[in-house]
Amino acid sequence: MLQIVRRFKWTWLGLLISDDDYGLNVARSFQSDLAESGRGCLAYLEALPKRNDLDQLQRIVGIMKKSTSRVVIVFAYENHMLNLLEEVVKQNVTGLQWMASEAWATAINLQTPSYMPFLAGTLGIAIRRGEIPGLREFLLRIRPDNDTLSTQDNNLVKQFWEHIFQCKFVSPGTEFEGQTQEKLCTGNEILKNVDTEFLDLSNLRPEYNVYKAVYALAHALHDLLQCVPGSGPFKGQSCARLQGLEPWQVCFRSFP
Repeated sequence: MLQIVRRFKWTWLGLLISDDDYGLNVARSFQSDLAESGRGCLAYLEALPKRNDLDQLQRIVGIMKKSTSRVVIVFAYENHMLNLLEEVVKQNVTGLQWMASEAWATAINLQTPSYMPFLAGTLGIAIRRGEIPGLREFLLRIRPDNDTLSTQDNNLVKQFWEHIFQCKFVSPGTEFEGQTQEKLCTGNEILKNVDTEFLDLSNLRPEYNVYKAVYALAHALHDLLQCVPGSGPFKGQSCARLQGLEPWQVCFRSFP
């Protein structure tokens, strides 16, 4: 984000963040790096409310409207932006250059005609997207009657199943309240026939990073176990011992 700011020689910036660890850590880091570069200042720094607090949103948008800064950098989540934009639209705050963090840069709900007069030209940073082979097939095999699941995992799958199919599992010996709107879950419902975001694997970004990290660690440990003394990567061509393994030794093998 700072590289983009420097590239366009923007020096007077507004910064909006989510009121949590994500936003607060970004604010500290951004302010520190901005001060260190000596090439910009913050016109304002505001934390977006966690809930749709109308008074707070009106105050923040009022600050944005009065500020002479035309560049607004936002490190927040999609739901924060939706609440903020409703107020931006009400107050008709146009002519801003938005910069989006990865948390909302690719949000489909923000790419609507009603928001285009306000968000058109937004610059966004996104985590690289990737495919995870076999993930869809794995997800489609999930079932609430899987005997290999732990009790905790099985409860989680049942909750997911009830949400997706709008039904209810009933424990043995428990009467089902027929007056409710919910139907009984059979466990035989077909997951692949349901239109759900759970099976939309077209935009795996943070998940792809987790996938790569797990595989990098697995390959590094495999290489360490296969290491032959005298041809290892460490001092004196030695190998690491699994019993006394240090984190930096795994990193060394993962990313030579």
